[in-house]
Amino acid sequence: MEETSGAMFKLNALNYSIWKPRMEDVLYCKDLFDPVEGDEAKGDKEDKEWERMNRKTVGFIRQWIDDSVYHHVAQETKADTLWKKL
Repeated sequence: MEETSGAMFKLNALNYSIWKPRMEDVLYCKDLFDPVEGDEAKGDKEDKEWERMNRKTVGFIRQWIDDSVYHHVAQETKADTLWKKL
């Protein structure tokens, strides 16, 4: 079963409580968690750099969302808003 292998797996309607902390760990390891915390986490990053990081974070999270859940966040372009919806 994927959940016990330690590998990342797609979010579905039944596994949020396991998926969320694993996704947080992966985002921290890839230095992509700041956008999830919102614009106040921007720090001294340039606007273009922040926008690119935000978009990378959104794209990465979406890779790990099952099609059955994806439609709930398909239109989100900000990582913090996407995260709150999930």
